[in-house]
Amino acid sequence: MRENRALILGLGRFGGGVAAAAFLSNRGRRLRIADRAPSEQLSESVQALRNVPGIEWALGREDPSLLDDVDLLVCNPSIPPGHPLLTDAAARGVRVTQEVNLFLESYPGKIVAVTGTNGKSTTADLLARALNRSGIDSLLGGNIGHSLLLEQRRWKARQVAVLEISSAQLDRVDPDRHRVEGAVFTRITHDHLDWHGTLTGYHAAKSRAAAMADNFVVYPDGDLVAERMKHGARQTVCYGTKPSSLVRQSGTCLSSDLAGDPGPILDTSALRLTGDFQAENVMAAFAAASLVGGSRHPVALALTTSTPLPFRLQLAAAVAGRRIYDNSVSTQVESTLSALRNLPGCVHWVGGGKSKDNRYLEPGRLLSDSVTTAHLFGSSAPRLGPVMSANVTTTVHDGLEAALDAAWTESKEGDTILFSPAFASFDQFPNFALRAARFETWVRKLQAHYRISPSSTADGSGPAG
Repeated sequence: MRENRALILGLGRFGGGVAAAAFLSNRGRRLRIADRAPSEQLSESVQALRNVPGIEWALGREDPSLLDDVDLLVCNPSIPPGHPLLTDAAARGVRVTQEVNLFLESYPGKIVAVTGTNGKSTTADLLARALNRSGIDSLLGGNIGHSLLLEQRRWKARQVAVLEISSAQLDRVDPDRHRVEGAVFTRITHDHLDWHGTLTGYHAAKSRAAAMADNFVVYPDGDLVAERMKHGARQTVCYGTKPSSLVRQSGTCLSSDLAGDPGPILDTSALRLTGDFQAENVMAAFAAASLVGGSRHPVALALTTSTPLPFRLQLAAAVAGRRIYDNSVSTQVESTLSALRNLPGCVHWVGGGKSKDNRYLEPGRLLSDSVTTAHLFGSSAPRLGPVMSANVTTTVHDGLEAALDAAWTESKEGDTILFSPAFASFDQFPNFALRAARFETWVRKLQAHYRISPSSTADGSGPAG
């Protein structure tokens, strides 16, 4: 006979497993927590659950006996659909869910889901800031790195939760059961083919965000994938540069034709966000904020004064006449190309990691057109290096630090060094954040060598020139 026991499969390091465990324990569930990683690699997450009673720990294991006496499996988003334990759970009749579903099923307020290929974290952050500035109580969480289950004491019926949601998380929601006020799409290209198997599978997962939306869908103009995802929401709002877009960019001016409060929003030259592509994130956030009751002027003020999120195209240091930019969140080529288009002068690019789709020829061509030199590391480096243009000085290294050192050696005063991996971290690092921390350590050592205090670094509000 099954007990009231839940299996947390994949404790992880970003809080989702911890939050789900604490949430279910508070609701009377007995817990078994499993992760293929050993306890020493999960010490922070294990420590966070030290006061949760009755946990049966099964770290370093992924065997079928984990499902014994279990009636609920809470799956980490990183676990692929074909995992043997998920197949076994289906055969045993064990219900499979995830941390974000627990939130969707329990939260009493309105939810706005934000998804896309690039820019979803920035857009979600901008939206939450805009709502709060406009006097609308809001929470921010989800794939951005913070579980909203941890905010249960702050939950209110008259509140808006801004939920960044990934394709892997969307693949496991049920639009018939999981509903949101609105869905916001940034541009959708291709990503995570290693997880979804095909581009069709990736796009199908993204489309679930629109299928969940009761009242509105916000999407970018000219994005044929997003346009097909509008489904049955009561209102659709398009943003971009086309005259038909309800939130529109013309030159540096952003304006809105949304009913009730049309007119100019702001001038992009006033933004503190680095990169021309940020204008789309701002428009998406403005549209969503307006649709849930935000007021034009407070929303515009919040958007204008917002600074970049960590790891997203910001100035990390200025050393010996070189500007060093951190875009370590990038795990795909399109994100790195967007960063490169917004950095002037000679750019020495440091990138590499694990390919998600084993495509190298086209990325090599595109990146070669945008960089002065390239310094590659990780498992993709030996495949990417030979397809880079002969006109681009390219070095190939095993480790990140060696690639950074090579970029520094090639650079001179007035040049830019960009760390923007363009590939996943999972060949050498457990996650992108630890790879970013390694880059930050290298920057701090460089500053120490030149006797520069980290506090003297510019705020990164924009590139030189």
